[in-house]
Amino acid sequence: MDQQPIAISVQHLTKSFDGRKVLDDISLDIRRGEIFVIMGGSGCGKSTLLRHMTGAIKPDFGTVLFNGQDLTRMSANELEKVKRRFGMSFQSAALLDYLSVEDNVSLPLREHTKLNQKIIDIIVKMKLGLVGLQGFEKMMPSFLSGGMRKRAGLARAIAMDPEVVFYDEPSAGLDPIACAVVDQLIMDLSRKLLLTSVVVTHNMDSVFRIADRIAMLYNGKVLQVGTRDEIRHSQHPVVQQFIKGELEGPIDIRSQEVALQ
Repeated sequence: MDQQPIAISVQHLTKSFDGRKVLDDISLDIRRGEIFVIMGGSGCGKSTLLRHMTGAIKPDFGTVLFNGQDLTRMSANELEKVKRRFGMSFQSAALLDYLSVEDNVSLPLREHTKLNQKIIDIIVKMKLGLVGLQGFEKMMPSFLSGGMRKRAGLARAIAMDPEVVFYDEPSAGLDPIACAVVDQLIMDLSRKLLLTSVVVTHNMDSVFRIADRIAMLYNGKVLQVGTRDEIRHSQHPVVQQFIKGELEGPIDIRSQEVALQ
C-alpha cells in the first residue's frame, strides 16, 4: 500500500463557520485503493472535511488535490465533471421514497450518461447484485430494512463506476450484524472494484474491522494518522481515551455533549 500513488491530498485545509474554526490546518494524504477511515467525536470536523474532499464546499485556506487537480480552484463546470468520478454513500441512505430501488440506483446513470434504458437496467442489476439486493429491484424503499436501504444507497454510489467512494457514517442506526454486513461490503467492493474508500465514522468496531489507515480528528486538527495497529497502540492520550470510550481523560466530555445538542 505504501507504494500506491496519492489519490487525494489535503494540504493546510482551514475552515471557519460563524467565527468558529472547524478545520484547523488539516493535512493528510489518501492513497489509491486504500480504505481510509476518518474518526473522531461529534463536532470534531469529520463531516466538514468529507464535504471539502467531495468539492461540496470550499475552504477558507488550503487545497484539496484529486489526482493532482485542485478542487478548490475549479469552476463549477470543471468540478461537476470531476465529481462524476466520485460516489457518495449518505448516512441516511438518501433514497427517494417515491422511486423503486432500481429507479433510485439508476438515477445518476439517467442524469449523467446517454446510455439507453436496456443498458442502464443491466448495470443496475449488476450493482444490486454486488450489494446482495438482487431480486429487490421493484421494491419501494419504505419496505426495506435499515441495512437494506444502506446497501441500496451503496449500489447507487457505485452506479457510475467511481474511482473514489465517500461514506458518511455508514453504520449509523444499524444493529451490530447489519453493521458487520455493511462493513464487509465496503471491504469487498473496495477490493473487487479497485476503489479508494474514504469512511467517516465513530464506530470503533467498524474502524478496526475495515481500515487500512486511520486519521484521528480532535477539535479540528489531525492528531494522528496510522494503521490499525499504530492507532490501537497509540501513545497519544486523546486517541487512547477515544478508542476505549473512557470518561476520564483529556477529552472534554462537556464539549462532546454541546456538539450533540
